[in-house]
Amino acid sequence: MAILGILSVIGFGSFQSARIKAQDAKTKSDLAQVAKSLEAYQNDHRTYPTTDLTWGAAFTDGTTIYFAKLPEAPTGNYYYASDGTGFTLYGRLQNSDDPAIEVFDPPIDCGTVVCNYKITSSNLP
Repeated sequence: MAILGILSVIGFGSFQSARIKAQDAKTKSDLAQVAKSLEAYQNDHRTYPTTDLTWGAAFTDGTTIYFAKLPEAPTGNYYYASDGTGFTLYGRLQNSDDPAIEVFDPPIDCGTVVCNYKITSSNLP
């Protein structure tokens, strides 16, 4: 019985680790896809949207649909910031060992969690 308990704990830990890594991969993929749609928008309008995106809704200018349904974050929310000349997309990664994790000062709010991952437009550092 003790062996079964140990194996269950090990299996659960492996499952949790795999789940976290899968959610982090989704976050990175989601934001990369949104970044591509923002670049397409900028190509058409010569500016980026300056208001926050509506996650879970279509990203459109009324004529062109750039993203049929913007993805929703597996943890917290995604966040978009732009001054029109560039953009930054923020999300939350859960794997504390991921080298892409950053600490932002001041902290960036991603809903119920603090953002620790970003993608910027190619013309921003």
